[in-house]
Amino acid sequence: MKIVGKTDVGMVRDTNQDAFKILALGQGAGLALVCDGMGGAQGGDTASYIAKKVIAETIQEKYCDTMGAEAAKILVRESVLQANHAIYQTAREDAELAGMGTTVVLALLYQNHAYVAHVGDSRLYRYRDHQLTQLTRDHSYIQEMVDRGELSPDQARVHPDRNFITRAVGVQWDVEIDLHVLELEPGDRLLLCTDGLSSTCTDEQIGEVLSQNPLEESAEILVRLANQGGGHDNITVVIVES
Repeated sequence: MKIVGKTDVGMVRDTNQDAFKILALGQGAGLALVCDGMGGAQGGDTASYIAKKVIAETIQEKYCDTMGAEAAKILVRESVLQANHAIYQTAREDAELAGMGTTVVLALLYQNHAYVAHVGDSRLYRYRDHQLTQLTRDHSYIQEMVDRGELSPDQARVHPDRNFITRAVGVQWDVEIDLHVLELEPGDRLLLCTDGLSSTCTDEQIGEVLSQNPLEESAEILVRLANQGGGHDNITVVIVES
């Protein structure tokens, strides 16, 4: 298994509120994590930093090579809950950080499976057998409009309200977390990314890059494509190859 990541401020923003973390764990296991902070420059930076730190520390502390599938599911959920509480409490103690939060998408890679936790509109894709599949569903008003048939996916990608999310880590004391368990096959590629990529590049563009390039080059090219498309937001990609 191999994991690479890259983040970029983009062409418009002054600060980068995205964060990512890659960890090697025992016996070929690993962690891939992407966060996209919100709540003003300082708030967004702080929220994504806290989420990255707390999630990584929680998983490092409690990961065990023999923990089993159910324990892995519990661990990814607990790590996000711990981050949620830490961000919420920090915001309560500092009025300038009130309302801050962050998206989270993470994959704990363990025994040929990916244990995924997801909140917000950062995404997880899988590239397998020449096909790119989005495996997470955005927690956003625009996604709800797509679900109701009011917008097409292409319209949603460029809608002016695409950044309004309905769920984030740290905004309230508790948070609803989507959990997924994916069986990995040799050659699978997982892409975790913020909306700075997914709102700029089409699935066809992303799939083409993942199909034709080594991991490091794929990350570089995807960030470059997002910037060429306007770079209207911070851009973060993490790619896993099983």
